[in-house]
Amino acid sequence: MRSIASFAPTALLRALLPCLALAAMPLAAQAASPSAGADPAAPRQILPKPIKTQLGRYDSREFIEVKFVDGSQIAAHNGRLSSAKLGGLAALDSLTSGAGPVAALEPLFRADAATLQSLAADTQAQAGAPDLSQWFRLRVKPGQNIARVIDELNAMGIVETAYAAPLALPLPASPNYEGNQYYKLPAAQNGIDSEYARTQPGGNGAGVRVLDIEYSWNTNHEDLSKLRAAGARINNGTPSDPFNDNNHGTAVMGQLVADNNGIGVTGLVDGARAHVTNAMNTERGYDPANAILTAANALSAGDVILIEQQAAGPSACNGYVPVEWIASVHAAIVTATNKGIHVVQAGGNGNMNLDNTACFGSPFPGGRADSGSIIVGAGGPRSNAWCSDGTAERAKQSFSTYGSRVNVQAWGRCVTTTGYGNLYNGGANAYYTKVFSGTSSASPIVASAVVALSGIAKQRGITLTPRQMRDLLRTTGTAQTGGGNIGPLPNLRAAIAQLGALR
Repeated sequence: MRSIASFAPTALLRALLPCLALAAMPLAAQAASPSAGADPAAPRQILPKPIKTQLGRYDSREFIEVKFVDGSQIAAHNGRLSSAKLGGLAALDSLTSGAGPVAALEPLFRADAATLQSLAADTQAQAGAPDLSQWFRLRVKPGQNIARVIDELNAMGIVETAYAAPLALPLPASPNYEGNQYYKLPAAQNGIDSEYARTQPGGNGAGVRVLDIEYSWNTNHEDLSKLRAAGARINNGTPSDPFNDNNHGTAVMGQLVADNNGIGVTGLVDGARAHVTNAMNTERGYDPANAILTAANALSAGDVILIEQQAAGPSACNGYVPVEWIASVHAAIVTATNKGIHVVQAGGNGNMNLDNTACFGSPFPGGRADSGSIIVGAGGPRSNAWCSDGTAERAKQSFSTYGSRVNVQAWGRCVTTTGYGNLYNGGANAYYTKVFSGTSSASPIVASAVVALSGIAKQRGITLTPRQMRDLLRTTGTAQTGGGNIGPLPNLRAAIAQLGALR
């Protein structure tokens, strides 16, 4: 709703208006006439001057922008305005003196006088060239009626126009890209059928906590309000990001818990409670084992840890592999799964065969016992208008690590989510991408399936163990195509149908 200022001019202003109007008349006429040497058919446009100020939602209640008539030679000296041509300006002084409503004033354009004169000289032969030196910014004292001050300024003949300074407007609302999240489609369309899961109580992740372990996240992203909730960050020491890039974590959390708000994307399990824990800190450097332990201590049976990390294999096979190859990390994961927490970890983008016993022992990792975690490979997506991929649906991506220890797969390319800004760039807090990839993009899809199943199971009085969850995903998933085992793609509809058998 707009407010309209209504007032009677002061007695001083009434007395001065005729004199000011007469003094300014030749100046106004000069401003309306063509500049010397300019096209006489193109005089400078005189700015509009409202009679009554109407303040809108995005009009400042503190600052005024005022333009004096060209040729006025107005300048600021010691907090007062005066004219080298007209001398003192009593009516202006009444506004800017100690008792007046204006607290401070300054030139609007932040450049020294020499620069402004140079700019004026460069454009003086052009019709309509603005005189930037005649623009000023006034700050009104708290409690003063800014509309009244603006109207008093506009009543002066020497003022070409005055108005409330604009406030910053919010960025345009981001487009809605939910229709681009093809990975949520039914199994027949190479998705995990998360939309069906959401029709079941708990299928949106309600009642489950999901925690991402990596480096950093844009907690101010417009679509990730859950990262700003109290307790969302569970720190492992003092967080540190060796890569100084929060896009990766932002993309991962967008797949999981982005807000269902009509813009951007919607997380597959946006009803879950979201947490993040840093894998690196200033005290100990790279510290993934303690990050997992920190997360496990904060979570309970049925909750989910997603490890968005990978490790280098041994020197002879040093492509990227699951991070549990690191012995301390394996021990921490075992601790978490023994507590009943589901652990999902990226398989790594090294095209390593984990069944190569010469490199990785038997079984992976290094002959150690099964950690109970779910290891995720990267498979072919459903090609679409937004993104095409040469890998067949559910076939191993060329970069994906593989082997019998890799349990399930999800899309390794063409994933639409928050971050990066190559699909939509509305500023850093409104970045969206359509090409998030790797086992990094596959793992949150699988983690979402785990969160959904855990939420539905809890609603039915069941708490699935980590091994039960892993087996359920493997036995009900949509089969892989091609070679190099990365497992099936989760099929939530089929998995939900089997939950009853696990009571």
